[in-house]
Amino acid sequence: MYSYIPMENIASDLDYLKGTSIERNIRNIEDFYRDVNEKLSAFSLKEGIRCPTGCGMCCERFLPDVSKLESLYLAYNILLSERKTEIIRRLNESKEQKNGPCPLYDGDNDFHCMCYDARPLICRLFASSCFPGKNGESKFALCHLNTDFKGPDKVPADAPVMGVFGQRMICLEDNDNITEFLPLRVLKDISLIEFYSRLKK
Repeated sequence: MYSYIPMENIASDLDYLKGTSIERNIRNIEDFYRDVNEKLSAFSLKEGIRCPTGCGMCCERFLPDVSKLESLYLAYNILLSERKTEIIRRLNESKEQKNGPCPLYDGDNDFHCMCYDARPLICRLFASSCFPGKNGESKFALCHLNTDFKGPDKVPADAPVMGVFGQRMICLEDNDNITEFLPLRVLKDISLIEFYSRLKK
């Protein structure tokens, strides 16, 4: 299973990122994801929300667009992954794809993702947050892919809302409101980080 490697334990061959805008961007999105995870975990635990064991339908049928910071964070984690070669091959093979499966999808992994801890925001929010209703109330959308998925009986007023997290991410330093197809953008950022590596050597 993929394991997260924090910036503090960065491998010696990636020391060239220290002090760069890439390192700052990775830290920004990492801090943001930490806060998102805390809020979503608390909500899911309190309301008893969880995807059915073994389900990976969203990964099989969906391939997201990603923002600048999401992509950099994925690229960084991919370069540190033991499955780097396999993931890059999959990204290249899915460049012309219109729908799923996501190139990071791994049906044999309990989390169904080879980069679970670095997954994009939409992958974190789907089936674990709400959306605003017409009257400003929070509404919970049940998964339309798996009817075994159960949502909360009643949505609390303080439930996490997708749009709020999306706006917060857009406002992160150095981020922008431009998203690109995951395989194309992440491959660009892998090349960018590798370029920094060649400059340093």
